[in-house]
Amino acid sequence: MKIQRKQLFKGSAPTARNAIIDGQTTVKGHSLMQKLIASSRGVTLWTQSFGRPENPSVLLVMGAMNQGIFWPDEFCEGLVAAGFYVVRYDHRDTGKSSRIDFQTNPYDLHSLTDDAVDVIRSYGLGRPTVIGLSMGGYIAQLLATSYPDVLGGMVLISSTADHRPYMAATMGKSTAGFSLPGPEQSYLDCVMAASVNPPQTLSSILQSMSEGWRVTYGGPRPYPKVQVERALHLALQRAPDIAAAFHHGLAVAASPDRLQLITRIAVPTLVVHGRYDPLLPLAHGQYLASNIKNAQFEVLEMGHSFMWSWDSEILMRVLKFMRSK
Repeated sequence: MKIQRKQLFKGSAPTARNAIIDGQTTVKGHSLMQKLIASSRGVTLWTQSFGRPENPSVLLVMGAMNQGIFWPDEFCEGLVAAGFYVVRYDHRDTGKSSRIDFQTNPYDLHSLTDDAVDVIRSYGLGRPTVIGLSMGGYIAQLLATSYPDVLGGMVLISSTADHRPYMAATMGKSTAGFSLPGPEQSYLDCVMAASVNPPQTLSSILQSMSEGWRVTYGGPRPYPKVQVERALHLALQRAPDIAAAFHHGLAVAASPDRLQLITRIAVPTLVVHGRYDPLLPLAHGQYLASNIKNAQFEVLEMGHSFMWSWDSEILMRVLKFMRSK
């Protein structure tokens, strides 16, 4: 199976449409609903909610190239059990959300931030706590500075105020001019191997993706191979054009850093970072915590990805933070 780019999205719709409800089920005693949100910019976003809408709300914002389903169900259910209403969604160009003709309709992090605002407003979340992983943390930072009235607090997991060292290193450029470090060589070797010998069959695509995830984990705990590969299988089934997700790299590269911008953030903030993060080394989390006013900082013995490996530890710290606000 060759990865093909398909132009499934053209132009922008002139007006906003109402959300389309896909379906509703009950899981472990709480309501779970899927719906598609269509914005005035013509982007349709797949979303899913857990729990009771009248409870305090949480918006989960995933990292680059990854679908909302990579927020583990157990993590979402843990938040619901603690009394929260949880929403996760697929970014544009992932999962069941719109595919974008990027050449005709390029976008950047601000566009992805507007998508998050559409989700918040469509659900009537009030001022949710926004939990952002990696690029999802970039979006949370922009929400806090461009739309401070739409969120009540944020959690930045494995994130940074400056994506440029990562982008430069993965494109084979020097990171010497940046104040924060680039990725570790183990990760860059993995990126290079995939670019030199790109996978062409379904099995090789899955193997390459799994290897990439394995390298992102780091730290003392085993790579949760079974859970990750189960999610990868599902992600491939949900995405008619998995290559579209590479547009996220272009969107990030087209966006400025937030090194000074984050000093304006006034919402309660928790920064969680892995001591062994091979993509965004610990200095990135330290910079966020030092430059966001009154930010709380937690360092865990993990790498970049936490899912299915550090869920309970992350959940415990998130709940403690949200209850202290």
